[in-house]
Amino acid sequence: MSNKSTHHPLITLAENSSRESREALVAATAAQFLNTGDEASLMERTLFSDILVKLYNFARQEVRLKLSATLAMADWAPIELVRELAMDSFDIAQPILAFCPILNDDILVEVVKACGFDHRMTIAERPCIGEIVTHGLIETEDKKILSTLATNVTARIAANDFERAMNVLSDVPDSLNALVSRHDLPPSLIAAAFAIAGAEARDAITSRVSPRLASRLMNTVAETTAEIAKDVTKNLFHHPMPERVAETVRKTARNMDVKPTPGFLVAALMRGEREQFVRGIARILELPVAGVGRKLVSAETESIALAARAANFDSSIVRTIYETLETRSIPWSIGDDRTVALVWMRCSPGAARTAFAKGMTN
Repeated sequence: MSNKSTHHPLITLAENSSRESREALVAATAAQFLNTGDEASLMERTLFSDILVKLYNFARQEVRLKLSATLAMADWAPIELVRELAMDSFDIAQPILAFCPILNDDILVEVVKACGFDHRMTIAERPCIGEIVTHGLIETEDKKILSTLATNVTARIAANDFERAMNVLSDVPDSLNALVSRHDLPPSLIAAAFAIAGAEARDAITSRVSPRLASRLMNTVAETTAEIAKDVTKNLFHHPMPERVAETVRKTARNMDVKPTPGFLVAALMRGEREQFVRGIARILELPVAGVGRKLVSAETESIALAARAANFDSSIVRTIYETLETRSIPWSIGDDRTVALVWMRCSPGAARTAFAKGMTN
């Protein structure tokens, strides 16, 4: 009986340092890795990932594409390998950037800095990206990317970056209106946004402030625009500079009653500031804080949906609120999606407030 051991095929390939053997090793490792998938042990996944990451540059296009397509929806994928795929050419990176559930904000920021337009556009469309990611996207000052980001209502945008995005999109009316109509428009920017927004966006903005401030905003914009237009007719007439109007409105509206915006409150909730969130909702709905708190923290989908509808939230935010407030460890379901859809179909904001307030005590 021979004592000579038989090498595993992968070990044989690893012992050969030629490019052909390296390519074959990566392909064989990827095939074995994808075949075992989530059934592999943590140690096995780590070993496979180490080989694939170290020899990633030897992986052929078809191997990388197969890895990307398979791992795009996998919550068990090794993060180091996911990063390599996200940084690759766009056809390989796209599924990972669009769908991969474990792709974190740090990697997304790295991709934004290192890669080009297509990578950035896909990230701008990705749900629930954080402030450090949107900061990187807004820093590019690419109008197409910022226009896409403006319509991504689940993306979180810091106040300073919001203002910068408004400036970049100032000559793109549709995108600017989408941006300033967002529920997370910072309260400090409401006056400036109102001054440069279109009619539909202005309606969305005034729904978040007191009637007194809404009237003041409208009158100030009309008066300031007329005054500037009168001045410039002495020379060659041109449309009043929006920044001049915005500055006048901002000064006029200072220290007046601006309610917290829904997105501002959701951002506070996601930072763990539950009390601020509850107080803000109560202020928007003009209901007792204690009663609002009891209904919201019960984590019942219908109550949360009614409060969101009454406060002019976007329906897509309800799930975020539910999962952040959830204390009973009950996962979101298709039934919850139906409940939210029914609330939006059946209730106007006013009707939703009435239904939410029913039976409420201080």
